[in-house]
Formats: sequence, C-alpha cells, structure tokens
Amino acid sequence: MWSKTWHRAPRRALTPEIRWVLLRAFASPEVRFGEAIDGAQASAVAGALGLVERIGARVPPSTLAADLGREAARELALSRLQVMAKVGGLCDLVPELATAASNASISIVFLKFAALHAGGYVAEGSRAAGDIDVLVRERDVERAVDILAGHGFIAAGTTYAEHHLPPFLDRQGRVVELHTRLPGLREPGSRRFAGFEALERGGGLEPSSGLCDGCYRLRPGLLAAHAIAHGLAHHGGADAYPVSRALADVIDVLPRDRRTIGLESAQWIAEDVPAFELEAVVSLCNALEQGDLDGLVGRSEPRTECALLHHVLASSLDPDYRRSLAIGYVFDWLSDEPRWWRLLKTAQRIALPTRQQLAARLGLANARSVDLRLRWAHTAGLVRRLPELARAARHLMRRQRSR
Repeated sequence: MWSKTWHRAPRRALTPEIRWVLLRAFASPEVRFGEAIDGAQASAVAGALGLVERIGARVPPSTLAADLGREAARELALSRLQVMAKVGGLCDLVPELATAASNASISIVFLKFAALHAGGYVAEGSRAAGDIDVLVRERDVERAVDILAGHGFIAAGTTYAEHHLPPFLDRQGRVVELHTRLPGLREPGSRRFAGFEALERGGGLEPSSGLCDGCYRLRPGLLAAHAIAHGLAHHGGADAYPVSRALADVIDVLPRDRRTIGLESAQWIAEDVPAFELEAVVSLCNALEQGDLDGLVGRSEPRTECALLHHVLASSLDPDYRRSLAIGYVFDWLSDEPRWWRLLKTAQRIALPTRQQLAARLGLANARSVDLRLRWAHTAGLVRRLPELARAARHLMRRQRSR
C-alpha cells in the first residue's frame, strides 16, 4: 500500500537533536554523544517520534542529565513515569484475560504490546500502549464479549473497523480490542487477511509461556512481520501511531542475525509490504542499532533505508506530509477487498454512514445516540465541506500523477 508513498517523503536534515534521539533510542546506551543539543527540543522530538519511554528505559539518568541538562532530563523521566502508570494497568490485565479465557475454554492470541510484554521482549515501561489486543476465533466472539462484560468492561462504541469490534473499556480506564482478523497478514496463497484458524493452520502460533493453557502469541518472525505490516501498511504514519514504534518492535523481537528474513514470515505480508520495503526495514533497523547515522545520510536514492528513515521522521515531524498520508488513507486504506469495493465503501462512509460509523465519527458513546437530527446535521456539514473535499481529491490526484 505505502510502497508508492514513503520513498517520496521529504528529506529532513538530521539535526543534532534528531541524531541524539535516534542514537539513544536504538544504539548502545554506552555510545557517547559529543554534539551540543537543545535539551528541550530533543525531548520534544523524542515525544513526537514516540520514543520518550524507550529512551528513558534504556539510558541511565546520569547520562540523560549530561546530554540534556537536568531540567530536560527530569521532564523526560516524568513522561516515562506517566507511560509506566498507564501501561502498568494493561500489563496486569494480560494474566486476568488469560485466566478468564482459559476458564471459559476459549483460545486467544495476544497481539502487539500484549505479546511483546508476555514474551518478555520489552523492558518495563519502555513501550507505550493504549490497549490490549486479542485475537479470537470468529465463533468465539460473542462468548468473549460476555466474558469482558462479566469483568466490568463495556463497549465504548467509538471506533468502527472491519477487523475488530469496538473497544471495550473498564472502570480503571483499561481498553481491550477483540480482533477477528489481522490486516496485513495473509496465509500464503490466500487473498483474505488471516484469522485465528489461518495462523493455527500455518504454524504461526506458539503457546504464551507463563499464562494459562489456550493462550498464544505469534511466533517471533511473524510477530515482527506483523509489526512491520501494522506500522507501515496499516497506519503508515498517517495518524498518531508512530512508524518508529514498529522499528523498535522489530529490533526487540528479532536479534540482528535473525532479522534478515528470519522474517521467514515475509511471505505472510508480501501482498502489502513488497520485498524492497522489507529489505529497507531490516537495513534501517540494523543501521539504527549500530548507530550508523552517517551511512544513512550519505544515501539519496529512493526505495532504500534512507528514504524510509525520512518517511519515519516526516510522518511524525511534518504536519503537511502526515496530512497528505491521511488523505491517501481515506481512499486507499489497507484492506483485503478489491479496490473498486473499497472506493464504494469510502463513498458510503462519507455520504451515507451507518449509525455505528456516524457515532464513531461524532465521538458518541454508542450508536443509539444517533437520531434523525444528527443525520441531518451530518448531511448539512457534508454539503458545507464539499469544496474542501474537492480540494483534497485534487491534491490526491496530483500526488498520484507525480508517482
């Protein structure tokens, strides 16, 4: 999906602050950084790239204070503590869900942050997360919803997606998303996104040690492949999910000697992440881990790890670039449906949204709040925005022609 976009990202100068963030987030903490930097600006860049908590977990406080100055280092440490406070509740939720599912004889697969945490891949407080993602068989969805309801979770009803139910929220503010399919992962030879059965059939699951029977996570190669598909093809820098988080996940899950298509799972994402993108991801992860930023800057050709780095930076630091990605996403989101069907569904979502879609767009607690008055207001607002939508469509067509 994004293979036609990220290699045309605007080039950004690697300022001392950006270089510091990349080195401290990915290279050895013992590496000395000799350039003078603006501590507040470096912290702001780390925040925009979603790397504050990773830096805070990897780098000793004395090193941070020497690099940034005491005040900026203190602010960074406080930001990490905020992440730890939120993530701590999610970590506690993982064994709770495992026990509840096992007692009900429902098999589940922990995804993304939950899988990284359960597999011991990430240090405490080193990665932010907003929810716990769980994959279930489609036949078990209703029972899984009942289990969540029995544990005090209610459907928030503010997110519409084809591959997961609306998020469920408890009184502690913890969020669970129940998935039935994983966008970007396809069993080799299949057009449809993989669900529980396809992953089980393809040998993509392993028991999640330390948890109850019937609890699984993706095997390391597939876990890394899913992180790449999720970061590059699903979100792609078009929203608040930073692409840098996907790079960090790949580095944490796969040691360097296994990274070169130790992505033996590459065929699961080949439809949405072409081979040259995957090579660029692996090469960029290796360069970042080595701290070889000069080697990256020296390359200017597209379709390389250097171009990917500029996409990572621009998608978090350049509002205009992110806006262009978001416009493209409206018309070409990650899907296993034919393109003509996606365009029809886009038109439907814009002009004739369902009650659930309109509730999600308006930020309402549930679809029951959508009445005729709100539908008329939506239609009137759409008419007023027609000139803006026309400009966005022209911008998208110009971008398509420039590829």
